[in-house]
Amino acid sequence: MGLLSRTLKSIQDGSFVFKALNRISSIKYIPGPEKEINEYIAKHYPHSEAWRRLSPSGRKIWIQFHPILDHYNIKIIAYVGANEGNTALTINEVFPDREFFLFEPAPHTFDILVEKTKPFKNMHCLNIAVGSKEEYLQMLVDEFSPASSLLPYEQLAYQEYPFLGRQHSVNVHVRPLDVVMKEIKVNGIDLLLMDVQGYENEVLLGAKETLKSCKVVITELSLQTLYRGSSTFDSIYQSLIQQGFKLRYFINPMHGKSHQILQIDGIFISERHA
Repeated sequence: MGLLSRTLKSIQDGSFVFKALNRISSIKYIPGPEKEINEYIAKHYPHSEAWRRLSPSGRKIWIQFHPILDHYNIKIIAYVGANEGNTALTINEVFPDREFFLFEPAPHTFDILVEKTKPFKNMHCLNIAVGSKEEYLQMLVDEFSPASSLLPYEQLAYQEYPFLGRQHSVNVHVRPLDVVMKEIKVNGIDLLLMDVQGYENEVLLGAKETLKSCKVVITELSLQTLYRGSSTFDSIYQSLIQQGFKLRYFINPMHGKSHQILQIDGIFISERHA
C-alpha cells in the first residue's frame, strides 16, 4: 500500500491525528474508545483530576493541540474568522492564560462573539475582516454563519452542502493584520489561526511582518474549490513555505454529501522555532 493510500485509510479510520502527533511529540498517542482516551488524558493532563471537568470538545482540542501549544510556548493567539467564539472558548478552557485577539467582521455574529467572551479578560474582539489592504467589501453572510465569506459560493458548495445559500450581504471593513497589530501595540503573536472560507491568500499577504514572530499557523486547506476565487491547498502551502514554515500535520478532515474530503486543517511550524 502506497503512502497516499495509507494516509487516506488512516484519515478514514480515525487514526491519522494520533499517527501525526506521534511524529512530532515525545508522548505517544494510542487511538481507542472513549475509556482509553480518558485514561490517556488522566495520565498526561497537567492539572491532576481537573481533566474530568473538561467538556468533550475540550478533550478533543487538548489531544490535538497540546504538543503545539505547550511545546512552542504559545501565549498570544490571533484568530482570524473567530465566528461566534466556540473554538476559541474551547481552546481557552483547556489552555488557560493565553491572550486572544478574535477577528470577526459579520455584525450579528460579532455581537454573539462579544457576549460569549465577555467574562474573559484575555479575549479581545475586533469587528473587522483581515485582508491584504485597507478597504470596504461586501461580505456574504450565510444563515449557517461558519460558511460566511467575502467570496461567493461555487456550485460545488451547494451540491455538497444543500443547506447553504440563505445569505444576505453586509459591508465590512477589511484591514491588514500587520496594520492592526501595530495599532493595538502587539509586538508579535505566537499562533495565527485562520478560518476565513477561501480568503487565506489575502490574509497572508497582509500579515508578512506578523508572520516573522509567529511560531505556528493553523489554517483550512481547500482540496476542492467551494468559493469562487478561493485560496487553494497549494497557494497557502507555497506562501507559508516561502515565509519559513513547514507543514507538519493535518487535523479535522471535512466531508460533504459526496463523502470526499473537501477541506482539511493544516498545522505549519516556523523553521525558526522547530
